[in-house]
Amino acid sequence: MLMAPPEGAVRRGRILCRWIALVTGLACAWPAPAVAGACPALDGHYRVAAFGPVLGDAVTALGIPQAGFRDSEVKITGIDQGELRLWVKSGSSAPMSGQPSRVLVLGVDFDCANGVLTLRQRVAATRKTDTAYLEGRSSVSLARQGSGLGLSSEFRGGERSTLFSYDSARLSVPRLGTEQTLRESIRWPGIDEPRAELPRSSPAAESPTVLAARRQLDGLLGGNVRLGWLQDSGGRVRANVSASRSEDIAAFEDRLRAAGVAYRVTRAPLWSNNQYAMELLVGASTPAAAGGGWHPSVLRVQQEIERMQHPMVSVRRVSESDTGYVAELDVLNGVPVDAILQRLRANSTLFGDIALIDDTSDAEHANLRHVRLRLRVQ
Repeated sequence: MLMAPPEGAVRRGRILCRWIALVTGLACAWPAPAVAGACPALDGHYRVAAFGPVLGDAVTALGIPQAGFRDSEVKITGIDQGELRLWVKSGSSAPMSGQPSRVLVLGVDFDCANGVLTLRQRVAATRKTDTAYLEGRSSVSLARQGSGLGLSSEFRGGERSTLFSYDSARLSVPRLGTEQTLRESIRWPGIDEPRAELPRSSPAAESPTVLAARRQLDGLLGGNVRLGWLQDSGGRVRANVSASRSEDIAAFEDRLRAAGVAYRVTRAPLWSNNQYAMELLVGASTPAAAGGGWHPSVLRVQQEIERMQHPMVSVRRVSESDTGYVAELDVLNGVPVDAILQRLRANSTLFGDIALIDDTSDAEHANLRHVRLRLRVQ
């Protein structure tokens, strides 16, 4: 029984074939692997349009991130030879590439069926819905749409809970029951198609609630914290805030507390694109001065515990609970819990109540214990 060659052998064979043709000037044909259905006639010259998540998925899966800029162009050739040769003009000022920026091979990098080309590589992707921030992976498909190119993305992912994060890394686990599948499409018009007239409209006026929150938050940002979008949310305001350092996020939360601003963290600070980003719901139902309107992030709570600077105690993680927060600590060399609680109370004005949940020994290390504390802010 004949067996198809492995993908690596197919790729090496194609490279060798091109090299022979280049050196000898002789034609060298390498048959494309047999696949079900036919590839769509994608050869053409297209204008990159419709910016958003699908575009990010597509240029990543195709391996042409330089095409993700406004006024970029992509030319495709070689589909009739079982290849997808991509020529890229990046932005409005760069020239079209003199040779393919990327060459993908049928049966190795993509498959064809029923007039649709599907890339084999699934790329890491995120989506923001009205209720959640989703993390997962996307698969990308290409098809002909008139004189243009249709690009479709199927995203599968869900919410994740952060176990640990610092300036250059993050450890997280998926939240059960939150996985979703989202399908979206965009179109790159053919280069000869007239450009669509962009509607001229002024930005929508912000509501009085949003304007008041913007003025309040602008005065508390400081030099290293940036205020992003603001959105009216039923009498309260959802706000996006970012900073380059975790210390700046913590200092901003302290300024909110000192100013008596009621808020709740709806998305804990996450490290992404060289910055921490978080979301707040400003204007809680209970005044901050009464103790019910200030709900700091788990990052701020963790930093408060670390400020006691106990040489034998490290914070494994902090999570939210129904009554406040739960802190998981690693404790060395038999340090008693009472000493930890006393030091924490002496070095912090953040917590109104600190209680021991449990204190267990590590099964593998005799000098290590795991302590869990229940914390409530005041």
